Amino acid sequence: MLMYQEKYLFFISMLCYGGYAWLAVNFCKTHLAPKKGAGIIFPILLFFSYISADAIYQNISYLAGAAFFHAMLFGLAFLFFGGQTEKKLLAAAILDSGLNLVRELAGSAFYVAWLLAWPDAPANLGNMDQWLCMALQAAATAGAFCLLKGPAASVLEGKVRNWYLMGAIPLMAMAVLLDVAGWGATKGILLRGEDRWNLYYNQLLSHGGNLLLAASCICAACFYLSGMDRVYREQKRREQYQSQVAAYQMLEGQYRQMERLRHDMKNHVIGLLGLLEQKEWEKMKDYLNRMAEAGALGGGGETTGNKAVDALLYQKRKEAEGHGIRWESDMQVPRGCGIEDFDFCVLIGNILDNAMEACEKLSQETEKFISIQSRVRKSFFLLEARNSAKQKPGNSITCTDKENPQRHGIGIPNILGVAGNYNGAVETKLEGQVFTISILLPLNLAEEA
Repeated sequence: MLMYQEKYLFFISMLCYGGYAWLAVNFCKTHLAPKKGAGIIFPILLFFSYISADAIYQNISYLAGAAFFHAMLFGLAFLFFGGQTEKKLLAAAILDSGLNLVRELAGSAFYVAWLLAWPDAPANLGNMDQWLCMALQAAATAGAFCLLKGPAASVLEGKVRNWYLMGAIPLMAMAVLLDVAGWGATKGILLRGEDRWNLYYNQLLSHGGNLLLAASCICAACFYLSGMDRVYREQKRREQYQSQVAAYQMLEGQYRQMERLRHDMKNHVIGLLGLLEQKEWEKMKDYLNRMAEAGALGGGGETTGNKAVDALLYQKRKEAEGHGIRWESDMQVPRGCGIEDFDFCVLIGNILDNAMEACEKLSQETEKFISIQSRVRKSFFLLEARNSAKQKPGNSITCTDKENPQRHGIGIPNILGVAGNYNGAVETKLEGQVFTISILLPLNLAEEA
């Protein structure tokens, strides 16, 4: 009977190791670029790494088994997946610490509950209890990685090399700390003490300490990575704001130059007529070229009542027409509405950038267009933009055809941020192949700001 139970225990152990290998390969394939053999060879080798590490732990030492598994996991991740070295290091560190910390947390919780429920139970778990413990660890690990999918996508996307390195080092340190704690438990912490501190209480305190340690490490890792991610995105958003300020100032300067040239158009026409009458064809050609370069010809066309918005629309229209995108614009910016020129440009610039990106993803045969208009309705300013798109249906602002909804960059948060500053509302919808975004800003609140 004992041998029969041990066979079942071995089978469940192998099943759990296979499950951990499956979780690992899916995690790496989601966040890293898989190479040849990543889907089959990687989980097989990781499965045997678990078995080998367990054998080393049983026959040699705990630290040797833990070090072997860490080395195999990191080595296999680097071997079967591509990308930046630092990014692979952070992904492997998240995977390694996640597998170990969650298993330790679930296992210690089970031991503590078992000791509290059966104070007179034997010092070691029976076969059935070990089955339940391993099943709990596997279920907790699977659940944790399901919850980790979204946050990990945000952490492992769009960062610089040093950021990945700074994220990986604390996680690796936590894994080492947990290994040292486990090694200490195998070297005498769980010994029978005095009468008032017998084996039962030593076990309870030890497993309770491991439970608190694992929980603390998990919380620290989550807060550290999420905090770093939030700070990084905020810095990038500020950098984009600053670059937009510089770009809009440059555009406004160019627009003012074109306004001055158009103001002098009468004089230019008189000069050109004189060259025409004298048949000075070369001089006339040079004159026209100079006017075109200076922006006197082919400019304008956007008169919204706001020079910064006019300059931005002029630039975006030229960009859209250069990509074969049909352009429609009917915008009027009310004077004295209280909305800053910069905020107008942030809204319009990000909307049009997203629209052009969506149009560029369409096939050449598909008609591409961008339409933007604004109007005042009662005491509200309504800005609405429509563009052709091939996106997943939905009514959320996260509508996108990107594989991972977390990977939007910072265009949408900028739009939401500006609308929120004026107590406005943002709505998006997709009907057929037309994507629409509407922004409603209350004018009375804007005037008081």
